[in-house]
Amino acid sequence: MKRVVVSEIRINCDPKEILEALMDINHLKAWWGVDSCFIERKDGGLYTLTWLRSSEGIKFISTGRINLYNYRSHLYLEDVLYINSEKPILGPFTIKYDVAAHDNYSILKVTQNGFKKEGDTIWDWYYKAVADGWPQALIMLKKYLEKLD
Repeated sequence: MKRVVVSEIRINCDPKEILEALMDINHLKAWWGVDSCFIERKDGGLYTLTWLRSSEGIKFISTGRINLYNYRSHLYLEDVLYINSEKPILGPFTIKYDVAAHDNYSILKVTQNGFKKEGDTIWDWYYKAVADGWPQALIMLKKYLEKLD
């Protein structure tokens, strides 16, 4: 059985603002606690985020390639790898951010795919972490963006 994580949230702002919060380091630092990033805003560009940088190194890295980017409606990442200093490298994944505009709000839908089959301890751990993590991250994003208005 294919495992996919899908999370959705209603945010009271324009789709462009939501996608900018996924692409700009100042926004990423403010709502997601990202330390640094390298993002090429184009199809085929790199998309790399780091968390918990210290003198000992970087604790977490998420890196992949932008498959499709439209600043008004979507950001699709492919060949995404999750690097945790205490775990094996996991991937590749796809992550799709789709934003649909409505009258006074937008719906952000995040779909992450590429998890290996159940029964593998590390993959089961990561699937649960992502399934629990995306809803929490989207709530942080919503609170951040709605507070900016």
